[in-house]
Amino acid sequence: MLERIPRGGRAAALLTAALLTLTLATGSASPRTTFEIVDGADSYVVYSRAGAVEEALAQAGVSVTSRDRVTTQVQDGGAVRVTVERPVTTYQETVQAYLPYETLRQADPDLPLGQEYLLQAGVQGVVVNRARVVTDPDGTVHRYDLGSDVTVQPVDEIVAYGTKVEAVPSSWLSVSDDVLTHLDPDGSGGGVLTTASGTEMAYTQVLRCRATAYTTQRQSWKRTATGTIARVGAIAVDPDVIPYGTRMFIVSADGSITYGVATAEDCGGAIQGNRIDLFFDTYEACIQFGVRDCDVYLLA
Repeated sequence: MLERIPRGGRAAALLTAALLTLTLATGSASPRTTFEIVDGADSYVVYSRAGAVEEALAQAGVSVTSRDRVTTQVQDGGAVRVTVERPVTTYQETVQAYLPYETLRQADPDLPLGQEYLLQAGVQGVVVNRARVVTDPDGTVHRYDLGSDVTVQPVDEIVAYGTKVEAVPSSWLSVSDDVLTHLDPDGSGGGVLTTASGTEMAYTQVLRCRATAYTTQRQSWKRTATGTIARVGAIAVDPDVIPYGTRMFIVSADGSITYGVATAEDCGGAIQGNRIDLFFDTYEACIQFGVRDCDVYLLA
């Protein structure tokens, strides 16, 4: 039997059919909702199923993590405001660094020249640098210096080095008995020398020179190239190497002859480069001296 559907009932049936069609198309009969998403300084408006906050966030392209806070609030008119709060992280960073120790050198007058030993081991110091690290919601990192504390002071290393010059039997040719006993070089070519009398003399340079000897015994000339009287202690030099007036302390390379303090006052045709001519009172002394190497300490 054909049943008539009243006009009003027919309209209801059509509405029901439309809702069924929407349900089949969307998978849900939930109404659409306006979502206003606020993510820091950015905001988005999307339309999604009621209550589908995650879906709305995905439509807006806003991703969240477990650390972020997401809150919702229904506005007048039915729109839902979704607020994303991304925490600002702050933590204190501590970095430990090491402070270098200095190495000091200490003269030991009882230790032979050229020898050394460790008197005190060096220890590095420790400094703790503190900083506050702040990470903004957008990932920007800020570092704020909180200062430093030295927790361990460095300890200097001390190296003892010998300055004692080994004694050598002195030759009768020595002009002075105030022999060299200690040498304390400063690392730049100079240093301080000490003699048996305790006299300390600063020197700026040491030259290894080839030395000969001369005298005015039985000679008519008695004056040097600079006009002074030729005598013990007034020696001949190459003034291009050792300027006139330079004071020096001279000792043979083997330490057996100490000429002592001398002054550059004379020159000679054969005295060129690192050569010197030492004045002695007699021919005998000159002959015995012959030719030998000497260490010449140019005094400051």
